[in-house]
Amino acid sequence: MKKKVHSLCILLIVALVGCDGQSVTGQSGGRTVLPPQPPPPPPPVPPAQSLGCSTLRFAKTTDVDALPGGIWSGELFDCTFNGAIFATAMITEDGRFHIVLGEGRLLTGTLGTTGNLVDGHGIDYARQGMEYFSGPFTGLFVQGSLLERQKLESRWGTEWGGYGYFDFDYRQQTYERPTPLADLAGAWSQGYVNFGNPVGGVWTVETDGSFTGQDEVGCLYSGQFSLIDERFSIVAVDVAVSACASAGTYAGLAYLEDLVDWYEKTITVSVDNGIQALHIGLSIERP
Repeated sequence: MKKKVHSLCILLIVALVGCDGQSVTGQSGGRTVLPPQPPPPPPPVPPAQSLGCSTLRFAKTTDVDALPGGIWSGELFDCTFNGAIFATAMITEDGRFHIVLGEGRLLTGTLGTTGNLVDGHGIDYARQGMEYFSGPFTGLFVQGSLLERQKLESRWGTEWGGYGYFDFDYRQQTYERPTPLADLAGAWSQGYVNFGNPVGGVWTVETDGSFTGQDEVGCLYSGQFSLIDERFSIVAVDVAVSACASAGTYAGLAYLEDLVDWYEKTITVSVDNGIQALHIGLSIERP
């Protein structure tokens, strides 16, 4: 009889306490025991940090390595004055750049890449008639990232204290077109010298890329366009200006824009002489 009672006690214990020692009824020694829970989900991936005025701390650099070029356009944001400016950039395959801002300001220099990281330095020229605290120009530094032939994002800063960032898209149709010097030949109408300063005139370009010109304020122009890479639209330009306040010898970049849905072709000229910069727009109607 004692053996049967003992066996019955064992069966009751097994019934009340499962094989894992937890109570089948949810009670164990006065505690509520929960069934096994699934593991918690992983934490969400934080969004990628975008460029902005609060993320502009970067080391100044003078590294100059090879960089695939392009014609780029988008907005340059100036955090010093809290404003966005439309800009177009010409960058050669060896990293020379001219960034033309819609207000007549010009950034020039050289940049290079390590992987997809961009570093560069150059000069920030104020628009004509204006100066920074350091004068009509100041040292420029840039650092950012490049998605080759697609996207260029970079922070920029100047020696006098200005800073900001730009976000540019690649313009394949404009850049990736052969541009023999003969394509520049013709009588071109000059529309302006720097944005916001309409100055009419005429430039005559020969089939070898040499040119002469004159504008409404009396400036005389002469010089030479030269091929950099015949696969692309950017060319080098040297120009001598005389008989006006902008007199001097300048060098820089230009590009031909010949889109099939336009009624005219244009040449955008961007040059500097280490002291001041000129941005000149030329156009010619299609034959």
